[in-house]
Amino acid sequence: MALAPAVPLSAAIAEHLAATEGVHGLYAEIAAADPRLTYAVETLIREHADLRRAMQRDLTSMSEKQLAELSRRLDRHCQRGNDLVYEAYIVDLGGET
Repeated sequence: MALAPAVPLSAAIAEHLAATEGVHGLYAEIAAADPRLTYAVETLIREHADLRRAMQRDLTSMSEKQLAELSRRLDRHCQRGNDLVYEAYIVDLGGET
């Protein structure tokens, strides 16, 4: 089974890491604006280490089961990231009417 999408996936993950990590990344901005979200930010950063390791593997040598698990992990990570952004920017905690 040929996996041509491996390069675009790897590039997309690299772009995501560049945009979210670092002193000027999205996660630093969120943690600075709302310190109560620091643990969620740190959790996502730890997940990035797993994503980096996964992207170093030869995806063409992975079984369908391994690819499905990687897909689930990516999906969960994306959902947690979406939830964090929602919590940081959308939720109104002030109770204003």
